[in-house]
Amino acid sequence: YTRDRRPRRFLAAVLENRHLRALFLPELGGRLWSLVDKATGRELLEVNPVFQPANLSVRGAWFSGGVEWNIGIKGHVPHTVSPLFAARVQGPGGTPALRLYEWCRIRQTPFQIDAMLPDDSRVLLVRVRIVNPLDVPVDMYWWSNIAVPETPGMRIIAPAHSSYYNDYTSGRFSEAPVPVQGGEDRTYPAAAQRAADLFFKLPPIRRPWVTALDAAGGGLVQCSTAMLKGRKLFHWGDTPGGRNWQAFLSDGTRRYMEIQAGLGRTQEEYLSMPPGRWEWLEAYGPMQTDPAVAHGSDWQAAIRSEERRVGKECRSRW
Repeated sequence: YTRDRRPRRFLAAVLENRHLRALFLPELGGRLWSLVDKATGRELLEVNPVFQPANLSVRGAWFSGGVEWNIGIKGHVPHTVSPLFAARVQGPGGTPALRLYEWCRIRQTPFQIDAMLPDDSRVLLVRVRIVNPLDVPVDMYWWSNIAVPETPGMRIIAPAHSSYYNDYTSGRFSEAPVPVQGGEDRTYPAAAQRAADLFFKLPPIRRPWVTALDAAGGGLVQCSTAMLKGRKLFHWGDTPGGRNWQAFLSDGTRRYMEIQAGLGRTQEEYLSMPPGRWEWLEAYGPMQTDPAVAHGSDWQAAIRSEERRVGKECRSRW
């Protein structure tokens, strides 16, 4: 937990094609640490310039940045700062894949993350598999937590018109419309005063998605097959506490927030997993859209615009 910083090396696994370069850290929970759009040189994730664990999560050690894979229990996965097993395998059609895998000791279930970047793909594909080898159901939990830079004018768009909202003042969720509640547009995290969770209530759709777009209409999109139905926005807000936490977890020069995707509607619930296997596919990639539509007052038009682009990039992948 100290701030005695010095250069340090980590093992990295890299997937790359002509469109994207993805870097994973197998020693640190297999975290997807960087995703670069090679056409523009843009880093799509929040890449923390320091590795700075803090006394957070059930493990008592957590660090910010990249995409964190959370299984088993609420409060960030216990092995978030521990190595996962890693192997080079072949995906569909012989595509090289990075397999990250471990045994969830809490739920007694193995899980694996297969990351693939086919030659012509503009999105990084991540296939997650959880197996319940027991004869009884187990309580299951999964959230992919995606850190992105928080820039002025950034908007988070997901195909929802209502949400479960918690700003940590009452200790419970309230149902709130999206995007505007009480005169405040909650889809602009940089304008938020307080730290808050906003869980989008997505309708049953084949391809759930969420995107973080800057003032110019560019940014990151994450979509998945239907099983991963939850989508969330978390931001620190602009209070002294929120600013201090971000400085404490980094080098004091950056602001970030998270968009997240999970099995449940919120992070306060577990799903009963019967004996057998659960599997879904996620996709991560760049998004560029018309800023006048993405940041316009017509929320439904913004959703339709993003939906078309999500379908164009991801339709052929599953």
